[in-house]
Amino acid sequence: MSSPAAGPGLLAGRKLVAVDLETTGWNSAGGHAVIEIACVSIDDGVIGATWSSLVRPRRPVPAQAREVHGITDAMLARAPEPVEVVPVFRAACDRLPLVFHNAAFALAFLGPLLREAGAVPLDNVVVDTLGLARGLMGPGASALETLRDSLGLEPEPAHRALGDALTTARALLKLAPRWERERGVRTLEALAAASQDAVRLTARRGGFDSGADAVSSERSAAF
Repeated sequence: MSSPAAGPGLLAGRKLVAVDLETTGWNSAGGHAVIEIACVSIDDGVIGATWSSLVRPRRPVPAQAREVHGITDAMLARAPEPVEVVPVFRAACDRLPLVFHNAAFALAFLGPLLREAGAVPLDNVVVDTLGLARGLMGPGASALETLRDSLGLEPEPAHRALGDALTTARALLKLAPRWERERGVRTLEALAAASQDAVRLTARRGGFDSGADAVSSERSAAF
């Protein structure tokens, strides 16, 4: 379902891609991996084409993760390998600005996925709806489902990549005009910087060392 055009404003005339993924667990450094990835295009403030794919990991899905997203080893048995999925993902992203909810978590997993497939790293502009929400509503505005409800967004299957990517895209369309109106942000690049600054600032206030650590307690939204 399309969202209304942004009209005049920092999203007008711009194309972005909202990205979400599901994983085998919380810790990318511990060898956990991407098992589902989705992209949702946003063009001139309108949600457009979507794409998603399962990704076959090199380890089983632990019960704790399976209970969150419902993705089983049987579902992944015939899923495409990273080398098949990553070129499609890179083509969808191109060099467009990317939108994540909790970018630090997603990027920590995307790096190894791209390396495994022999692809070059991402260097796209990144907008983090986690930071946009926290910057306007405080540290409690963290979990994507909570943000969806507080913004009155239409429901999607939670903890699946496509549903969460759609929610992230819709959250951006709600939050960006507020940053423009209430905070005087005038460009997409400035919005991206502000979103990342807000994650770092709220992390420090919460006694954490980084944005990734600040959201580590939100495990229900991690996979």
